[in-house]
Amino acid sequence: MKWLAAILSVFTILSLFSAIKQNATIDVSSTSILKVPESITPIKSQPDLNAEKKWLAYINEPKKLEEKAPEIKEEAKKSIFPTLTIDNVAYQLLGIFKQNQRPFILLKGSATELVKLQEGEELSSGVLLQKITPDAVIIAKGDETIKFKLFERSDNG
Repeated sequence: MKWLAAILSVFTILSLFSAIKQNATIDVSSTSILKVPESITPIKSQPDLNAEKKWLAYINEPKKLEEKAPEIKEEAKKSIFPTLTIDNVAYQLLGIFKQNQRPFILLKGSATELVKLQEGEELSSGVLLQKITPDAVIIAKGDETIKFKLFERSDNG
């Protein structure tokens, strides 16, 4: 059986080699590699597409002056700090502190410098810092009492 398989393998190999052309030659001529045409014939012009017409019209139209939107004056910007309005002056409460076991607050007005107030001191004539508590600052203005809560929920959510 081995001899039969060997003989069939030899005949198969011989038939494969005989199928290959032995006379095939490679043609290496420079004329057959690339031929450059002597003239190029133009293509008929095609009609412009609608999108091209719109685009060309947009590009070629004269530029118009851009109209500016009317400026809207913004109202006074709200401060991120809580504000306390006394006698039409908005004060920002910058902090509550202690010095020698006595609490004091720092206020900053829109047109004033820093103001340090301890309990019992006057902010302006008739405006007195009555009491400082952990959650509020109480100010007395004549007979009126203004309670400025420190941890009130803001409108920002």
